[in-house]
Amino acid sequence: MIFGVTVTAFLRLDIDTDIVRSLPSGQTVISDALEIFTSHPIHDQIAIDISVESDNRDILVDCGKYIEEGLRSSNLFAEVGTDAITTLIPELALHVAGNLPILFSSQELEQMIAPRLEKRFIGQRFEDILLKLSSLEGIGQSQLLQSDPLGFMEPIMAKMAMLTPLPGTSIYKGFVFSPDRRHLLVTARPGSAGSNTASARQIAELLDDLSTGLTNKYSSSGITPILTPVGAYRAALDNESIIRHDVNLALALSMAGIGLLLFVAFPRPLLGLFSLLPALAGTASALCIFSLFHQSISIMVLGFGGAIISITVDHGIAYLLFLDRPQETKGKEASSEVRAIGILAVLTTCGAFLTLSFSGFPIFVQLGQFTAMGVLLSFLFVHFIFPRITPSMAAASRQNLPLRRFVDTLYSTGRPGAIAATLLAASLLFFARPDFNVSLESMNTVSSETRAADSLFSMVWGDMGTKVVLMTRGEAAEIQRKNDRILMQIESNMASGTISSAFVPSMIFPGPELAARNFDAWKKFWTKERHENLQESLSSNGKSLGFAEDAFAHFLRLTGNPQKISSTEIPQKFYKLLGLSKKDSQLTQFITITPGTNYNSDDFYSLYGREGKLFDGPYFSEQLAKILFHSFTTMLAIIAISIVVLLLFFFASWQLTLITLIPPLFSYICTLGTMKLIGHSLDIPGLMLSIVILGMGIDYSIFFVRAHQRYRVPDHPSFSLVRMAVFMAGASTVIGFGVLCLAEHSLLRSIGVTSLLGIGYSLLGAFLLLPPLLQFYFSKQKGSSPPELSLSKRVRNRYRLMEAYPRMFARFKLQSDPMFTDLPQLLAADRDSVKTILDIGCGYGVPGCWCLEYFPESRVFGLDPDGERVRVAALAMGEQGEILEDMAPDLPIVPNPPDLILLLDMLHYLDDKSILILFQKCFQMLNDQGLLVTRFVIRPNGVPSWSWKLEDRRVRFSGGEAHYRTAQRMAHLLEKTGFRIETKKTTETNAELIWLIGRTHK
Repeated sequence: MIFGVTVTAFLRLDIDTDIVRSLPSGQTVISDALEIFTSHPIHDQIAIDISVESDNRDILVDCGKYIEEGLRSSNLFAEVGTDAITTLIPELALHVAGNLPILFSSQELEQMIAPRLEKRFIGQRFEDILLKLSSLEGIGQSQLLQSDPLGFMEPIMAKMAMLTPLPGTSIYKGFVFSPDRRHLLVTARPGSAGSNTASARQIAELLDDLSTGLTNKYSSSGITPILTPVGAYRAALDNESIIRHDVNLALALSMAGIGLLLFVAFPRPLLGLFSLLPALAGTASALCIFSLFHQSISIMVLGFGGAIISITVDHGIAYLLFLDRPQETKGKEASSEVRAIGILAVLTTCGAFLTLSFSGFPIFVQLGQFTAMGVLLSFLFVHFIFPRITPSMAAASRQNLPLRRFVDTLYSTGRPGAIAATLLAASLLFFARPDFNVSLESMNTVSSETRAADSLFSMVWGDMGTKVVLMTRGEAAEIQRKNDRILMQIESNMASGTISSAFVPSMIFPGPELAARNFDAWKKFWTKERHENLQESLSSNGKSLGFAEDAFAHFLRLTGNPQKISSTEIPQKFYKLLGLSKKDSQLTQFITITPGTNYNSDDFYSLYGREGKLFDGPYFSEQLAKILFHSFTTMLAIIAISIVVLLLFFFASWQLTLITLIPPLFSYICTLGTMKLIGHSLDIPGLMLSIVILGMGIDYSIFFVRAHQRYRVPDHPSFSLVRMAVFMAGASTVIGFGVLCLAEHSLLRSIGVTSLLGIGYSLLGAFLLLPPLLQFYFSKQKGSSPPELSLSKRVRNRYRLMEAYPRMFARFKLQSDPMFTDLPQLLAADRDSVKTILDIGCGYGVPGCWCLEYFPESRVFGLDPDGERVRVAALAMGEQGEILEDMAPDLPIVPNPPDLILLLDMLHYLDDKSILILFQKCFQMLNDQGLLVTRFVIRPNGVPSWSWKLEDRRVRFSGGEAHYRTAQRMAHLLEKTGFRIETKKTTETNAELIWLIGRTHK
């Protein structure tokens, strides 16, 4: 069934391998970066570096054609090669040459154009033209030379260098070459997203085949072409394969380690392995429920699966430890013990993991929900399914286990152990500072081959990580207006050294306003004298080269009497070349900027952030670290406050709450200090630290505090089982997180290191610090109350070391129940004679404890069918009482005949026959002149009170039947068994409660 549930869940869920999408999108810097990652053409693009040892561009071109042909024929790519772009460059150059009047500002005209009008420059220029025309390089260049003989367009075209991968690259036969001419670049855009691992796997296989084919093609020539592909597909494949390997390794090692631990921890070793069942069932069920609300699950969350099993195995271990004992045990009894001690631990763990929903990181939202469900469902399996599978267990013979002796010894280190732990925390306190450091590279773990390919590509073609990307969106006219504003700002920033270089399409296609301003500057620049000098120089130099007299007529018209440019719109065919893409009527544009020496990220974002979305790698990492720190402190505060409130509610004691929080504080200090010493900065998994320590590590403290409340003394047999359960829970979790330290993926490994330290130190703190603290607290609080206190306070003090519920129950019963106002009047005459008391249906023992304080020399024997109430009553009464688990009309054997028998608020559970038997037994047991005090509930004549309705429904809900009798009927039954009625009265404050007191006369 577990296997079927797991398979069903996996069939419904997609496995998400894109780790970057786990980033929080609520912050502008992060959301901008995520949108740029998604929208940028390079996001899914594949680039292939082809290299040969010799400087032979024709061979590289041949290799490039072979690769492009193979890519196209595969039908895996929507676009292959750069032909469509490179063929546009000459056309773009002609466009620039024909639109020179609108492309220069007045400052640029003086700096770039004026020097080109000097006679020396013009003479040298025409000599260069002669050389070019006499070589192959000049073929097809005459139109461009006539349109712009002095190369006015060259400063403009030079600005486009930012569009090339690296300064110095060149284009030859339609292919892009590196500056050293030994590398050729082939690009392709897959038809599917780069993070699609199925498509990525096909691409990888195709490139391997093409590489083999290319090698075979040139093997006879002694040439070995080398293909180095890079792209998102490699990261997707590496992340998937690495995480899958890590997941399988973590699951296998954690299951093996936990299985071995369970095998040596139980008297019946095979029974211990059975405790994995709730963990597996809970995890599988959580995954199935998760699939109902989510379409996909991060592979990182699945990588956490082994750790989740180690977390959820805790209660299965505890249940089986209480079941596998030297005496026969019942499944329900074991479940009751574990539930009483562990319910608070489940609430803190589930609450802490659900707090991850406020982290802002989608991956941690998934992880929190998945783990919280796994823990809760495993807990429910232990307490609802396990008792049905194992209703009882025969006594075990093998008990003296070495591991148990070790655990008991560790818990008994006492003051020396606490001092050692304190010294350790004090020494690590100086290093315990949360130091966050995160980068995009740390979020994806790739293979060594991929890292080598990325390194070579960056070395040959440049590192885009040093650039800043500005993305803008809008309609064509709006984009041009934005570009004009951006260009003006960039020119100002370049002058100040804030920006080193950038290309903006407005440098070639200015908007209407900028074009008009530049046109006016052009006309003012070309004075009559400049134009005449230019005309004379062109005429004289042109004749010497054989140009016709009107060869430069178009160029001279541009300088002499230019016509106003009618349109400045960007032609759609140039979109891709200029970093533009169109979807419907919207254009998306990417501008790449190189920071200057005076660059400041904050100032840059304030200047350009209103124009579009920005990505600055170092600034992104810095802001992400700040977000992490804020999330870390916020989650720490939320979890800490929630845990404190929860502890105060369950313990109802600030002292016990403080004691419980000491091991987590110890763990925080030691974990942060150790991480600093080993050089492991807090990264994204560092958000887990608060959850691990306060959500999980505090469970060990809670178990020990609840065990002290429940069993009082450390040598109690059940306390030994709790110690063993805590150690096993901690050790299994350490194993689960420890195996993640062996993971190859950096995020999984970081989760392992962070959580291993947090859990390990929490467990160590619980075993070394808590025993002496709890021993001191419980021994100090123990002891009889001073006689000067009121009777009510003395009764309450008997419950002060117990769990919150019986303590609060005793307090409110003493305050609100009129019983304790009536009893002094009813028992005043017998105060000196009562020595032995029998309390039948004693409940939590509050009336019995009241009697012990009212009759100081007395001893109470009690009876109740509920084992938990018997336990509480026995603790409250201490050595003055003896409480048995049984049900009336059966009565216990007492050493002396009782002087007083109490039958309070329990007679409506019995039918007439049982009551007669009970009254007869009471009459036989009591001393002569012994007193039987009863209080019972009657059916009211009018509208019943809420307390009557509540009790009536509780009885019916539990499957019982309430028997309400009148005072006369109850008195008749009592007299029928030999009692003489002394008192019959209605409680003054509650007409539904009747007192009936009978005395024996033997």
